[in-house]
Amino acid sequence: MKKLLILFVAILSVSPALAQIEDESDFGQLSSSRFEKPKSSAFFIGPKVGVTMTSMTQPAQCDLYDKSGIGFSGGVAMKARFGKATENSYEGTGMFGVGLELKYKQNNVKTIANEGDLKLGYFEVPVTLQFYPFAKSKIMNPFYIELGASFAGIMSKSPDALTVNLNQPYPGNQSVTYPVGDLKGFDVRGVAGIGYTIPGTGVDINARYYLGTSELAKDFTSKMSTVEVSLSYYFQLARF
Repeated sequence: MKKLLILFVAILSVSPALAQIEDESDFGQLSSSRFEKPKSSAFFIGPKVGVTMTSMTQPAQCDLYDKSGIGFSGGVAMKARFGKATENSYEGTGMFGVGLELKYKQNNVKTIANEGDLKLGYFEVPVTLQFYPFAKSKIMNPFYIELGASFAGIMSKSPDALTVNLNQPYPGNQSVTYPVGDLKGFDVRGVAGIGYTIPGTGVDINARYYLGTSELAKDFTSKMSTVEVSLSYYFQLARF
């Protein structure tokens, strides 16, 4: 009997301590989840394909450009959209974002040269800042305006040269030849565009204008500009 009484007193003295430890453990778990930093932004990635229409300024020597040509583009598009439109909105519905793409683009223009059209293939990296002016609108939340720059490196070019016969030749010259083989390998292009991601689908429709800033070559002073209409399919890859 005495031993049972001692055991009972020991249990009563230990129980408050165990309860306190349990309470502290629960509080620690609650505080960990309660004070975990909420995620408000999102990162997306997906394939992108498009159609291009390229124009070109006339070179200094004589007229060469005839009219715009049709080409294509394709690659991978990535974007991050920051913040939430409202406190209860999904991550990545705020007013600002950034975009980055890695793609191949074909720029074609029609010329009056004997050899026909000028066809140039570029590896292009557009980098844009995106603004969502209607972020708090349920329907128009995914509409954006973007501005940025595109860095293009030439991958293919044809033909080797473009020759224009002159109606009123310069003294001693019957034609002017533009050496396509001497084209610069790099161009920086200004980018401006608009886009809309269809809610709940990940499908993004985008229209852009690329303004060429570099002359094609030392003796080929034309600059290229492109209108591009494209379609992307975005997957949400991460939240942060």
